[in-house]
Amino acid sequence: MLKFYGIKNCNSVKKAMDYLNSKQIEFEFLDIKKLDEETLNFWFSKRSVLELVNTAGMSARKLGLNKEKLQNLNQDEIKVMILQNPTLIKRPLIVKDDEVFVAKEYESF
Repeated sequence: MLKFYGIKNCNSVKKAMDYLNSKQIEFEFLDIKKLDEETLNFWFSKRSVLELVNTAGMSARKLGLNKEKLQNLNQDEIKVMILQNPTLIKRPLIVKDDEVFVAKEYESF
């Protein structure tokens, strides 16, 4: 079963959930705000920081974080920032088997 990370009131997440439901794809919804370090480390092992972090989102803007600033941080600094602000992660984030899909990549299911 897919692990689906998101925020229930996020429009992108709602669209993705509707899409998966229309395809009768089962998933377990997990609140991204409850993100733990072990899960984040797994995501980092599968995808790059730039693929995971939404630098265009409201959370990034509030922190003054853009792609350039993100690239100047080390991985530990980024992990701390994400664990303190999990909404920095692009949504939805879906784990299927041993792969991590972000944003609209779910449309390939």
